[in-house]
Amino acid sequence: MTIIALPSKGNGGLNEVIEKRFGKCESITLVSLKNKNIEAVKTFPIQLNEVIGNLGIYVASIINSNDASIAIVRFIGSKAFKSLISQEIQIFHIAVDELIIKNCVESYIQGKLAMLSKPNAHLIND
Repeated sequence: MTIIALPSKGNGGLNEVIEKRFGKCESITLVSLKNKNIEAVKTFPIQLNEVIGNLGIYVASIINSNDASIAIVRFIGSKAFKSLISQEIQIFHIAVDELIIKNCVESYIQGKLAMLSKPNAHLIND
């Protein structure tokens, strides 16, 4: 079984939108895949009042503690990137804003996502 983590808006889940900035997500959506099929979905709200320090590192720790081996992100900063890589979590890039989580996972299953080799938060154009 493969567990994929995605930073999400709102309460998370398959029909929620992926958060543009990894370290600004409102929730984490964890999708368990078995034989390229979605087996289970869990969501974890981010409790900002519990966060001490860098939010990106906090989100990375949630992902690691839930045995995810893959993260799909839009933009990620250097501290969160290093934290995920140090935990041997592969990071894939989704190139489209406002995409729902289910579509992001389907893009991964279809092999359409590139792996990130370095942080890319500096590329955000707001």
